[in-house]
Amino acid sequence: MRSSMARSDGMGWGLWLGVIVAVLVVAAAIGLTIYGGTVRPVQHQVERVLPNDKFPN
Repeated sequence: MRSSMARSDGMGWGLWLGVIVAVLVVAAAIGLTIYGGTVRPVQHQVERVLPNDKFPN
C-alpha cells in the first residue's frame, strides 16, 4: 500500500529525466539547424593557365 501511495505523489525520476533529455535533444536540433543555415563552404579561387597555341594569332 505504501509503494502505491509514493507513486501517486507526482512524476517519478525516470519521467523527469526523459523530459529533460527530450528538451535537450530538441534544443540541440534547433541549434544545429540554425548553425547549418548560416555556415557556407569555403571557396578557393582556381586559375588555369592556357597555352598560347589555343589563341588565334
